[in-house]
Amino acid sequence: MIGKPKTEPKKIKREEERKSEEEEEEKKEEGKEKKKVEDQGPLLSQEEVDSLLRSLRGGEIKIEPREEEKAREKYPRYDFRKVGRFISKMRLPSLEVIHRRFATDSRSILSVALQRLIDVSMTDTSVIEFRDFMDSVPLPAVFTVISMRPLRGFCVWAFDATVAIVMVDILLGGVGKPKKAEGREFTRIEQRLIRRVINTMLKPYQEAWEPVIRLHPEIVRIESHPQFVSIVPESDLVVSTRYTIDMGMISGKMYMAIPYAILEPIKSQIQSAYQPTTLEVDKNWIDRMITRIKECPASIRVEIGKAKITIRELLQLKPGDTLRLNTSPDEDCAIVFIQDVPKFKGIPGKSGDVKSVLITKLIKEEEEMRDEVLKKLIV
Repeated sequence: MIGKPKTEPKKIKREEERKSEEEEEEKKEEGKEKKKVEDQGPLLSQEEVDSLLRSLRGGEIKIEPREEEKAREKYPRYDFRKVGRFISKMRLPSLEVIHRRFATDSRSILSVALQRLIDVSMTDTSVIEFRDFMDSVPLPAVFTVISMRPLRGFCVWAFDATVAIVMVDILLGGVGKPKKAEGREFTRIEQRLIRRVINTMLKPYQEAWEPVIRLHPEIVRIESHPQFVSIVPESDLVVSTRYTIDMGMISGKMYMAIPYAILEPIKSQIQSAYQPTTLEVDKNWIDRMITRIKECPASIRVEIGKAKITIRELLQLKPGDTLRLNTSPDEDCAIVFIQDVPKFKGIPGKSGDVKSVLITKLIKEEEEMRDEVLKKLIV
């Protein structure tokens, strides 16, 4: 038999000593923790914690902000993603006039297309983020993405679904009664009819933009779900315009969003005053202007010819002497000056005992008169 090694009792003794040392250290740590808790004071109960939180929320207990928080309040953070938020419609006066003109012109277009008396009026214009615009459009709605060539980008027109359904009903021969739009999708035939109505509205929209830029708007697609109408990132700014469409039995909204980024190339034009292509003629004002012009005095003199003499000959002239001019009496050599400006040519003569000129030609350009004078001087 092999006996147990003699060192085994020593190992057991060492392990017992190590365990006892660890237990003593743990007891010391627990004593330190208890002492630390006793120094901090008694712990709060759950009821006391709840009461403290209620007091903080109600403002009964005021907390002094730290110096770092005071500095943050004094100098707030600046969000560079919202640089253009300060832009308002007052900085885009021409754009507001364009939208108002579009609303006026689209009344007659829609009335003819639907054979009903339709009233379209612009409600307001604002510059907001694209996400705010999409949130402002109540669902269900019909979204139309329209290109803005030659501008690089797209705009969005949105109609209340009820308005679109009434338009389709009228085009199909109905009376245009309001119908429920929730929980239904537009068929292909209905989408084609809606596209036809919007196409008729693109012409007055193009004409409204004529004084600023010649646009060629075209329909890209028609959607019923807003997630398919992401023409720009949600944080980008758009010029939002709202219209009210009154169709008699029903009244709805039309929403339009133009990304502010695509308007950058023509920002100077839309920030300036609106200049229409055609101006109304006030006939009464023209008549008054003509009457006033006729009452204005004007100096008239006639030059019938020129003579070239020396200073000696000029000093020797006496009353009754005759000067030979560089013209003949039977040609339209007389030039009539009005306010020292050559206007007419004629033949000199007499009417009774009064010297007169027979007008034969209207001088249209000063160059023509200059050529005549140069010819006479050369001769």
